[in-house]
Amino acid sequence: MEENERKPVFTNVYTTGAETDKQLYRSISLLRRAVIFVICLGFIGLFTYLLIDMIRVSKLTGEPVTGGMWFWLCIVGLALYLVIFVRELFGTRLFVKRQAKRLKETYGKDSITVDAAFYDDEIAFHNLASDANLRLPYTALKTLSETKDLFLMRTQQRQVIALGKHTFTGTDAAGFRAFMDGKCPNARRKWSKNA
Repeated sequence: MEENERKPVFTNVYTTGAETDKQLYRSISLLRRAVIFVICLGFIGLFTYLLIDMIRVSKLTGEPVTGGMWFWLCIVGLALYLVIFVRELFGTRLFVKRQAKRLKETYGKDSITVDAAFYDDEIAFHNLASDANLRLPYTALKTLSETKDLFLMRTQQRQVIALGKHTFTGTDAAGFRAFMDGKCPNARRKWSKNA
């Protein structure tokens, strides 16, 4: 049978945008960001405590606090972890700006559209901006999750593929979940509880 004669079970159209890029970044980097926040807050607290203690001891002894090597190491450490903390705090905004810049440089557009066709044995993706095609068997999917507006599929190679949650033809979000539950029984699923 010719590929053009195959009829997909359903299709999806995903167009990138600032809001969906934010959701994508937050979903992908949630654990990493949480770990970085905890580590940064711990070190910021430690260096702040050490600086306050050095200032207290300096007042008791009458020696200048800025004369010791530990004081300057604490200042540098505190500044470093504050920079990392602030960078992670605004990481979403930086990611969205980088994505928009990358798309503009690569395709000359602010967004791209990807068509996905779901067949019984595979998913076929078509990037309309680059005219690139990708075929993916369901066994290649490791994790299925969702955000407010997206379904995210992570492959064994840690590639993340986004789908528009409200842009299906031939099914809806609940139908997609049920279909993927049947096609990917070994993939971890993180479906939204209020869906």
